Amino acid sequence: MIIDCAIYRDGARARTVDPGDGPQGLGSAVESLGDDEFLWIGVDDPGPEEIEDVGRALSLHPLVVEDILEPHQRPKIDRYHDYLLVSLRGVSYADDEVETHEVDVCVSARFVLTVRHGGPTLAQARAELEADPERLRHGPVSVLHAVLDRIVDGYDDVAAELETDVEEVEVSVFSEERTRDSNRIYRLKRESLEYRRAVLPLREPLARLVDAVTPREAGPYFRDVSGHLQRAVDAIEAVDSLLDNALSAHLAQLSIQQNDDMRKLTAGATLFAIPTAIAGIYGMNFHDMPELRWPFGYPLVLVIMAIGCGYAYLRFKRSGWL
Repeated sequence: MIIDCAIYRDGARARTVDPGDGPQGLGSAVESLGDDEFLWIGVDDPGPEEIEDVGRALSLHPLVVEDILEPHQRPKIDRYHDYLLVSLRGVSYADDEVETHEVDVCVSARFVLTVRHGGPTLAQARAELEADPERLRHGPVSVLHAVLDRIVDGYDDVAAELETDVEEVEVSVFSEERTRDSNRIYRLKRESLEYRRAVLPLREPLARLVDAVTPREAGPYFRDVSGHLQRAVDAIEAVDSLLDNALSAHLAQLSIQQNDDMRKLTAGATLFAIPTAIAGIYGMNFHDMPELRWPFGYPLVLVIMAIGCGYAYLRFKRSGWL
């Protein structure tokens, strides 16, 4: 649905367009624009009919309408006759899970169409831009910058939360307690991959946009966004590296723990083997055996068993096997 539709002039909101007038109303609003005015249409979670109506009103290419209707686009910037289509992936993070949503921005010299498929609303971005007339005077590109800035700032927030969770995993992996961190490490790896799919494809198109943006006064704003995006890319690459190291360390810890368990089992089996061997010898049914009829033979065998087990226990204890 169209949540806001307004015409802007000279860095301020000139008038609101009633979206209830349908495509004819939007088309009339575009035709009535002055040389220094532009129309900003904000749409949230639209249906096919709404986008098709807006597309007819703004004379959008059918491929643009198709891309907007399929909210699973790879982040990209496509140039058409006299406007750009910018597809972005916003991200959010909660409970070790990265969720993505699509935001499409269609920008021309006379209008801006922002379409949000899920995720946080862009109303705050509109309010902040309307409160900054100096930036809003740059025209439709200022809207594109506001949306990009909002999305990329979300990248930084998610990267910071991922780094915090990775630090928790590192502490758990290197703790003395036995932990089961492999499941969480793999889950974080999967979520970091989802994050990379949203962030990395935008880097090259945004770099081209920084060089091509007009007016030139808006260039520093887009360079700032590009810098924030590069910082987010560096952060997720660091997270990936830390997760790889944590997984390797965790597997090494598991191997050490298994070796330690095997040594303890071996030492325990040896302690049981000594009395078992002696008892097995005296369990053989031979008539002539040493000390068979000696009154102290039974206590002597028990003492020998105890001495043998005690000696073996001390040796294993000193070597760290027990």
